[in-house]
Amino acid sequence: MIGAYTIGKKAVTFGYRRYGVPGAIASGGAALAGYIVVRRALKSSTNDGTVDSAIDAGEIQSAVDEQGLQAVADTETLEQAIDTDELDTPVDIDDVQSSVDEETDTASDSDSSAGKS
Repeated sequence: MIGAYTIGKKAVTFGYRRYGVPGAIASGGAALAGYIVVRRALKSSTNDGTVDSAIDAGEIQSAVDEQGLQAVADTETLEQAIDTDELDTPVDIDDVQSSVDEETDTASDSDSSAGKS
């Protein structure tokens, strides 16, 4: 499993190669935001400190690159990105999915309201 720094670095490199500096910023930011959203939701659902090792950041990065930040709220993406065997506590993917969905909606709402003036 790879961590937040690595996912950010890979996403920035991918975005830069594809779209230049604006792509690097957008791709890196979205992938890192997706990882953080999943990590927060998983921590709140399990109260477990070992969630970082259970998250496959590469899966999150791929999903965000293909479909945007909303992709992390997809149950199939979460099932692929979270290795439940790595966690000390059992986890309900549906609970995690609803938490991720709420976080991505909040992030999307704040992004759209920040663009208005």
